[in-house]
Amino acid sequence: MVSDIVIPSEWEAVLRALRDRGSGTVYVVGAADRGKTTFCRWLTARLANVALTGFLDCDIGQSTLGPPATVGLALFQESVDLPRATYLRFVGAVTPSGHMVQELVGALRLKERAREEGASFLVVDSPGWVVEPAAQEFHVRMIDLLQPDLVVGFERGPELEGILVNFRRHPRIRIIECAAPPQVVERKRDWRRLYRFQRFSEYFADAVPQARFLSGLGVHGRMPESFREESWKDLLIALCDAEMMVVALGLVDRLDLVSGTLTFRAPPHDVHRVATVHVGSLQVDLSNPPGRAVQRSQPRAARQSTLPDDADPVLQAPVSPASGARGGRGHSVPDQYG
Repeated sequence: MVSDIVIPSEWEAVLRALRDRGSGTVYVVGAADRGKTTFCRWLTARLANVALTGFLDCDIGQSTLGPPATVGLALFQESVDLPRATYLRFVGAVTPSGHMVQELVGALRLKERAREEGASFLVVDSPGWVVEPAAQEFHVRMIDLLQPDLVVGFERGPELEGILVNFRRHPRIRIIECAAPPQVVERKRDWRRLYRFQRFSEYFADAVPQARFLSGLGVHGRMPESFREESWKDLLIALCDAEMMVVALGLVDRLDLVSGTLTFRAPPHDVHRVATVHVGSLQVDLSNPPGRAVQRSQPRAARQSTLPDDADPVLQAPVSPASGARGGRGHSVPDQYG
């Protein structure tokens, strides 16, 4: 809890810098268990007392706003107890590795939505995937795309230098480096798997069988290489509106190519808003014990990753199909991602 932490001077410096500007975006980066989410919670709460503030949750492995595999935006004013609005974009996996385009586009579109809604501040909580060259390139591209006013790095030692060095001479981006708070508790891999399973279970708790004719609907994403039933069973999909915001997530039961019908389970939602179906690369079997939510097999080089930051239950907006989406089986997830 934030109340148990002595607020470091670097945190206060970030808050002052944003307050003095009157508006701005802060991109928070760090490896797993560095206190990123706790800081984002604290900063969002303070800024919401000043003006409308957006919290952009890009940590798709340990999502706090929506279910895993989504990038979420919540808008807060005065209090972080209940968001004024929540929006989700679908990535379709629990790691940016192999899905960088989906996450980059989703993050940018949600930043644009925050601006359209009149948010003065935006706090971006990024994935904890930072060590490998591909991970460093991902964050460099995220920062370049989102153009934050501040980049806040949570680190132990020089682990973020491969990312931060690229912006030390940037004329408009200020870098503030913070040591990871000693109170941060390391989350074990099993805890992370359980967290993801619970988030999916909560989201699909009131899911009902549904069927949609695919004629007239857009279908895109990571299509399975085979149309065999086992390749589609329990596959995570997103039913999206015309702007590709998530209306609801679903779990595939069957794809019937003869009739052109997709049968799936999803929470109740406004079917008239659905314009496209985004196919993910994650099969989620909720009948299996926790930890079986897995990503479809990919080339090994595309699957390497590091666990994202620990998810903090605070700032978990109540997510429903009306606002976006709510909170396995297959091949194994890379051990590093847990």
